[in-house]
Amino acid sequence: MKVNLQDNFSISKLVIGCMRMNEWNFSIEQSVEFVEWCIEQGITTFDHADIYGGNHHNEALFGEVLKMKPQLRNEMEIITKCSICVRNDENPNIKTRYFNTDREYIINQVNKSIEKLNCDYIDLLLIHMHDLLVNPKELNDTLNELRDKGKVRYFGLSNHNPLEFDTLQKYADVKLVTHQFMLHPLGIENYKNGTMTHCLKEGIHPMFWSPLAGGRIFNPTNALEENMKNVLEGIRQELHLEEIDEVIYKWLLMHSSDPIIVLGTGNRERIKRAIHSLGGMQMTREQWYKILIEAGYKLW
Repeated sequence: MKVNLQDNFSISKLVIGCMRMNEWNFSIEQSVEFVEWCIEQGITTFDHADIYGGNHHNEALFGEVLKMKPQLRNEMEIITKCSICVRNDENPNIKTRYFNTDREYIINQVNKSIEKLNCDYIDLLLIHMHDLLVNPKELNDTLNELRDKGKVRYFGLSNHNPLEFDTLQKYADVKLVTHQFMLHPLGIENYKNGTMTHCLKEGIHPMFWSPLAGGRIFNPTNALEENMKNVLEGIRQELHLEEIDEVIYKWLLMHSSDPIIVLGTGNRERIKRAIHSLGGMQMTREQWYKILIEAGYKLW
């Protein structure tokens, strides 16, 4: 259930995304028990970003788990992201959202994340969005500094296109070990724009966030979404699966780049179905392409 990203660095095939951790309404004790349960299931990787949560405090919520049970740190991999600047308690004067990859900003955000998470280092830091004002040479120096000081072990990107990825990698001494972006049956832009093919070309294991389209898969709001739900239901019946989310997970995981799925949920039943989708009967190529075509992909 592990995917090797580089050398001896592996993360779990399924990752718990903590973007809505503040909405799970767990007590600290419940959060500790949930993290322990995930690790017992083989899900050892937890995905964060400096902006996640009410007033961007989800890293601190997770940090309370490690404060209560610090030994859990040795059993997990922590991912976090930075570069998005938005108004919050720490930056009340920001009026316009923007991206920042300046050395001082990145180092400051990493230090804040480490402090909030109650840990000594970050396993994997992702640059959250592409900064059009990025200085690739300066960013390379920043990443090297974070690595050399033991604050970050590995690096990657989130929400970049292939050209943006290649440009930053050209100047980077460190290998960018993964690329996290959105992919689901209602959003296949990263198939259309070549991002998935780019992952194959570069030997990158992509990470997919929002695999269930933020719940729209289950509660369609238009004809396209209703049609997709019906398509998924038909394939669910053919594969004898419990729910259509298992169909989606199988569809996402079938790509030969050996992807990783970020599960943005604290619902254990949904997590169990995601684990179940890793095995059992796999869908056929025809079923896989049917979902892709119904999502709006033109084969020719």
